[in-house]
Amino acid sequence: MKFPYFDKFWKWFSRNLSSIQERKIRMSFHRFFDWVIIFAKLLGLILVVVLIRNISIEMGKDAYSIQTFHVPKHLEESGFNGLVLAQEIMDEVAAIKSDAGSIKNDSVKFDAALKPEMDLSVMGVGFSTQTILYYAKQLLGKKDRTVSGELTTLGQNMTLTLRFSDANKIEVHNFEDSLAIDKRVDKLLKEAAEKVLRWSDPYILAVYYYHQGRFEDAMECARGILKERPKEACWAYLAWGSILVRQQNLVGGIEKFEKALELKPDLEPALINLAWMYFQQAKYQQALINFEKLLAVSEKNTTRSSALSGIAQSNLRLKRYDKAERAYQQGLKEFPQDIYLYGNYADFKVQIRRDTAGALALYRQGRAQAPETAVGFLFQSASLYYENRVDSAIKMIYKALEYDPNNIDALNQVVQVEFRKRDYPQCLKIARKICNLVAGNAQGSQESKFRLQNMYNYMAMAHYSQNQYDSAVYYAKYSIAVDTNIAYPYTSLAESYAFLGQKEKFYQNVRKAIEKGFEYTPDMVDQEPYTRFKNDARFQKIANYKPLKN
Repeated sequence: MKFPYFDKFWKWFSRNLSSIQERKIRMSFHRFFDWVIIFAKLLGLILVVVLIRNISIEMGKDAYSIQTFHVPKHLEESGFNGLVLAQEIMDEVAAIKSDAGSIKNDSVKFDAALKPEMDLSVMGVGFSTQTILYYAKQLLGKKDRTVSGELTTLGQNMTLTLRFSDANKIEVHNFEDSLAIDKRVDKLLKEAAEKVLRWSDPYILAVYYYHQGRFEDAMECARGILKERPKEACWAYLAWGSILVRQQNLVGGIEKFEKALELKPDLEPALINLAWMYFQQAKYQQALINFEKLLAVSEKNTTRSSALSGIAQSNLRLKRYDKAERAYQQGLKEFPQDIYLYGNYADFKVQIRRDTAGALALYRQGRAQAPETAVGFLFQSASLYYENRVDSAIKMIYKALEYDPNNIDALNQVVQVEFRKRDYPQCLKIARKICNLVAGNAQGSQESKFRLQNMYNYMAMAHYSQNQYDSAVYYAKYSIAVDTNIAYPYTSLAESYAFLGQKEKFYQNVRKAIEKGFEYTPDMVDQEPYTRFKNDARFQKIANYKPLKN
């Protein structure tokens, strides 16, 4: 190929050069252009590899690309950009998934359609990596899965519509025109996100509703899975069982967990739930079987740690102490930062082995591992109490509250501390705070019921300690009403009536406490108001109490 301009340039450039010099320079030019060609080929090869890789990734993706939403001009002028709305709906879906915290893989994924892309324009013809990927997928028969959206207003009705490329459509409305536009849009986005998940992954939405205490909505999601997604039925039964347990139907919960495991024997959440349900019902052999199954299928994670802890505690209840100790030791070997294992193993050392030095060593090891969190400081408090370093233990409780002011366990400890210090107004203040925090869950959680009942009981005792006997009766009755089968609130009611001088009601409530399983100890009878009755034959008979001689 002739290059006339280059030939003219070369004649001009080499006019004063000898033939040898001209030959050397010409060879240098050739080498330079050879390297340029090699570099260009290498660059082209890299580009081809990158494109093939991206095409492979795109072909493997099964996600919906969310595209820019269409927004009316007056709303766009108010700041509701279509690209921002598309991103916000993705954020709402992600927030629900994060709250659910499920181990289940997403059935349907969503991805942003607008991504950075490389401009490959050639001779004025526009190309980009996204354009090439689009045509490559078309040639290979891969259909794009997209979600488009539009926000519209008609009178009082503000509507958000999501359109899926496979013909599915989700539509949500808001008629609250008295609200500010941004609040109406937020409501639409939250409701639309829930509807997206109800269609794409109802189990994750069921877990979200469960965490929110919306049990009917969660049940509706579970029923939807059984009806529309029979291959995912194990997850429906898992959700159903969890809801029943939260509603205190343990037998029904166990039945549903077993059903889930029939369909998927290695379903870890069902195994762990079933094992602890059996444990709570004192069916330790069945609990142990399921903890061992869980250990066999779980990897090195918190589920495995829970399995080892369950195996230890089940063997402990079955009086297989050597097996229990081996499980604790294995747990600490695999999970040296699990402070619960240190605490439980230390209790085992004291109660079973009578090894106080071993327990102290475990508490100190655990204290060294305790993180700077509310839970970590509470563990330090418990270990310091064991060493009888009470002031330091109390400091750790308040340290826990600095990190989490609403930590129920820490607040519960503070109530006890303030009661012992006889700072009854502060005790009542913290007890009321706990009641406000847990009252909403009292219908669904046995633990919340226990906490609520315990706080009402402390409030009763704090009131009669300040000679406020009518208030003491009021809160003692509230405590009893939470769960009438629990014995200790009847003693607080009996004590309140004793201070009021109402002996018959005192005797009645002592009898009820004894019938529910309460036992009076000499230390308790040596305190007011029982000192007035400890030599009373009627009290001794009702309370099954025999005074110590000498």
